[in-house]
Amino acid sequence: MIRVNHSSSSEEEEEMARFSVGRDEHDNDEGGPCNSSTSVCKRRRTTAGPFSRGVVIRQQEEVEERERERVVQEKVEEEAEEEDWGSESEGNFRSSGDRRVPVRESEVLRENRSISGESMYQNFEDSIINRSISVTLLDPDVLDCPICFEHLCVPVFQCGNGHIACAPCCIKIANKCPSCCLPIGYNRCRAMENVLESLKVSCVNNRYGCKEILNLSKKTDHENACIYVPCFCPSHGCDFIGTSAKVYAHFSKKHASSAEHISFNAVHPIYIEKDQRYIILQMRTEGILFIVNHASDRVGSAINIICVGQARQKRRFSYKLVVTDGESSFKLESVAESVPNWSEDSPMKKFLVVPKDVVNSSARLKLDVLIEEKE
Repeated sequence: MIRVNHSSSSEEEEEMARFSVGRDEHDNDEGGPCNSSTSVCKRRRTTAGPFSRGVVIRQQEEVEERERERVVQEKVEEEAEEEDWGSESEGNFRSSGDRRVPVRESEVLRENRSISGESMYQNFEDSIINRSISVTLLDPDVLDCPICFEHLCVPVFQCGNGHIACAPCCIKIANKCPSCCLPIGYNRCRAMENVLESLKVSCVNNRYGCKEILNLSKKTDHENACIYVPCFCPSHGCDFIGTSAKVYAHFSKKHASSAEHISFNAVHPIYIEKDQRYIILQMRTEGILFIVNHASDRVGSAINIICVGQARQKRRFSYKLVVTDGESSFKLESVAESVPNWSEDSPMKKFLVVPKDVVNSSARLKLDVLIEEKE
């Protein structure tokens, strides 16, 4: 009997203990005592308790993992910044009072990016203010007159069907459009004129140093008088190209022995063989080259002098050419034509004709040459 009572007491104590534990846990979680039965409270706690602990543990592990990754990343960045310390050069140091403080490359890059961004923004603002754009013209012929094929210039005329022509061509074709036979030369093509006036092009000689930016209508006139027109070395077999000054310097260095050296305002006797096509004259004190052309014919010999230079250069040179045979004298006074691209076969415009009898009277022909700068 005693043993039975002891067992019952133990079961009651155990049941009370379980009830107490379940109640305490539930009270701690819910903030008050459980109103349901003990078994329900206990079953609810045994189901929810382990799940909450697992979530907390996983969250703690994730936090710890992120902390470890942050520490590793900071260490890598610190090592990279230590390697980026600038060397002792002017570009990697910044003045601070009397000291020179080293600057990290990352700071320099950030500053450069900031400056570059400001420059890009400024350029964008300038383009908006100036309202200018860069375009690529795939067919430059659209800017040429379809009749004379020269650059269009204001005024530009159109017929009733929109065919255009420059003013000189309208007169040449008697104001009759060659495309549709409608009258042309009375109505201006304002749209094309506006395009032409707004176009800015660089000189074709920009590769040789010309920096001019000009309207398309003035392009041809400028290029004909441009001082940067390329000239060719007159020495046979040489392919050097450059400005007249560069050609002279090149000739003086490479071919000076093949030229006759003369001076301005002085008479120089020059001898030329019967079958010799030309003689190069190099000025001693001026960077200018001249060429004496000689062409034989059944009538005799044709002789003149040209200057190696731009076709419309400001400096002009007059020359006097005299040929004598003891009894007769033949003389030519003229202005030397400027030719940037001379060749032996270039035709002569103005020349002195020496009769065949005078040419054959001696083994070589003597020329008295005088060259002066024209005012």
